[in-house]
Amino acid sequence: MPVIGFDIGTFAAKAVLLSVKGKGRSLTVSLEGLGIAQMPQGVMSQWEEQPEPARRAMSVAMRSLYKLANLKRGRFAAMSLSGDTMIIKKISMPVTSQKELRSTLALEAEQYIPYPINEVNIDGHILNTDDQHGQMSVLLVAARKEVVANYIQAINLTKVLKPNVIDVDALALYNAYDFVYPETRENAILIDLGASYMHVTILNEGMPHTIKEELIGCQRITDDLEDAFGVSPEVAEAIKLGAEPAPNPTEVGEIIERVASNWVAVLERSLENVRVELPDYQPSKIFLAGGGAFIKGLAEHFTRAFKVKVEIFNPFRYIKANPKKFDQAYLDYIGPQMAVSFGLAIRKEEVR
Repeated sequence: MPVIGFDIGTFAAKAVLLSVKGKGRSLTVSLEGLGIAQMPQGVMSQWEEQPEPARRAMSVAMRSLYKLANLKRGRFAAMSLSGDTMIIKKISMPVTSQKELRSTLALEAEQYIPYPINEVNIDGHILNTDDQHGQMSVLLVAARKEVVANYIQAINLTKVLKPNVIDVDALALYNAYDFVYPETRENAILIDLGASYMHVTILNEGMPHTIKEELIGCQRITDDLEDAFGVSPEVAEAIKLGAEPAPNPTEVGEIIERVASNWVAVLERSLENVRVELPDYQPSKIFLAGGGAFIKGLAEHFTRAFKVKVEIFNPFRYIKANPKKFDQAYLDYIGPQMAVSFGLAIRKEEVR
């Protein structure tokens, strides 16, 4: 059964449905449906204090997309978490098999989690093994059970969907990248710039090495433009993306530069931490995804700072899409924003 990938953020809910046929190298993937629905302002940012309105808003958005965005072939929903509701960390622990990992992970993970271990759902994936020293690197993911339960309830409230997978934004983006570039084992960096968060995933030979999340999103640029020019949020957003003439282009550039400098600093600190373990680490390419990928001049900013090629990540570029249903120019435009929901949509039907 097809799985619908839902990426629900502060301002918008995004959904992707794919048709997957075949296996291995004969695998073919086609786009069945996609859509974006606006979220009520402020509801998702009040998730902790007022979970019921957030659950209801998520459910309404998912149900609306299900009905209006050619998603009705899907019966299962995959969603992802971000923010301080979850923890993702690379840890070291004694060598064990992937099968045995689940039973031993809780004991090892307890020291890294600021909540009682019985209040979180945990999972892990073995990244590499050092048999000589009997240690292995594990990507630990933990999410509060209360938050996971809220997401599951939101799915169930739709009355038409069943919960399938609760993932993490950064790993869903990695799933999309790994699907698009299955043979690539380069030292790439994946950056997802959403309205509220910046997610950085540093890959070592094609595998996640470090995942970092910062509360510095694209909305900060929109807010600063709104204040600087006294315009509406909609006009400020258009100026940010270069779709609206700027009252003062120089000032716009300075505002973008100021926020982008924070993003560069986050990546610089992350690379410093990586080089403690891998002194010779050097990224070969940076991929930009999320709504901030098309901010005017941003790709050039990262290129200057890190002296590497920057590419806008568009997962739809590599799959089949019926030209009678989907305009390719629109898919190229919307692709970076749909990368996380794409990464969720390629998950097979499974229940965790």
